[in-house]
Amino acid sequence: MTPQKRDPPDARDLLRKYDLLPKRSFSQNFLIQPGAIAQIADAVVALGHEVVELGPGLGALTYALLERDCNVLAVELDRDMVRVLREEFAGEARLEVREGDAAELDLTAHSNACGSKLVVTGNLPYQATGAILRQVVAHRAALTGAVLMVQREVRDRLVAKPATKEYGALTVFTRAGFEVETVCRLRPGSFYPAPQVESAVVRLIPRKTPLAEETEAFQTVVRAAFQMRRKTLRNALRALDGADRGTRALSAAGIDPKRRGETLSVAEFARLAGCWDAMYRAPAC
Repeated sequence: MTPQKRDPPDARDLLRKYDLLPKRSFSQNFLIQPGAIAQIADAVVALGHEVVELGPGLGALTYALLERDCNVLAVELDRDMVRVLREEFAGEARLEVREGDAAELDLTAHSNACGSKLVVTGNLPYQATGAILRQVVAHRAALTGAVLMVQREVRDRLVAKPATKEYGALTVFTRAGFEVETVCRLRPGSFYPAPQVESAVVRLIPRKTPLAEETEAFQTVVRAAFQMRRKTLRNALRALDGADRGTRALSAAGIDPKRRGETLSVAEFARLAGCWDAMYRAPAC
């Protein structure tokens, strides 16, 4: 049975109804601003109606997605939240509530089971943000996109430009396969309880042609460059194997070995990775 039209359920009312308190261990800060919930749901359905919601909590966004005729797989780690979702949405055929870790969900397998590409959405807990973004990047081919709420500093990293302090490995790995746009920014008062940080919603759109394929060589050179941000690329790559393959790869890629990794564009990292792979496979001089 589809829920009757009404405002999304308010987290404070549901917490009282089920005699629950927000759990700091799960980073539970529930979105309570109806306008923001609607904006996020609209951004999701603009990409598709087969949705995976990560960490749905008390179901405010879940409700908005169902009202927009989405099929939703809601993956929630907190058993108390799972109980609330199953009771509040009892009989809703378009919703599957699954207890589990969102960072471990096989998005490609679910896409194959649905026979459709997916939209991923959710309010990402800070401690799991990196792992979930890696899942999104790894399963890019199974997605029409993602609409994710993250801390503002994560958003700043995702949209950062080279040679800025925010630019890093997360930027490169994500932007290699996705275009990143800001949907909205949210102040702490939009949540209950109010967090101590500001949040933002970002939309990730898979590129038709990736700027780089996430090969082992690509992962290796990007991580080396940012693990040693203050070192030149020559020294960062030399630390990987002690040989001079890094210098040769940089020369072949047309990149000054005195540059630091944070100054390279995604395309330059892709070129360097290709040359590094070729040099690594070749016998050392």
